[in-house]
Amino acid sequence: SSGINAEYGGIGLNVNNADPTISISNLSGRDVSVVQLASRICSFFFNEILIFNELGHEQFIDRFCRVWLHQDKKVKISLGRISCDAIIKSIDKDGFLSVQNVSNGDFVSVQPDGNSFDMMENLIAVKKS
Repeated sequence: SSGINAEYGGIGLNVNNADPTISISNLSGRDVSVVQLASRICSFFFNEILIFNELGHEQFIDRFCRVWLHQDKKVKISLGRISCDAIIKSIDKDGFLSVQNVSNGDFVSVQPDGNSFDMMENLIAVKKS
């Protein structure tokens, strides 16, 4: 192991388009510059990388999960052979969503490639092509 971590992330934000949902500008009550927002996001992530490097993976994930929006959220899982009620518990060692099967206590890692999260239905499911 070289001791180098590679981190990848993606984000989609509705900055100024009021329809069909709501935008960051609507929520803030003022015009939001995409450039300024991108700058703030990059600064935030740069600081988080510094904290990750200082704390290490396990402590960083513990810190992250304490304030995470989805922590302990009840969801339905429908991933091919697996269909069950589950609770979002953490992020696994590879950075994937870790959920716990309510009926048997088993943990399942949910990889984003090929899956979707329907927040309105609390459903994690295989994407339909």
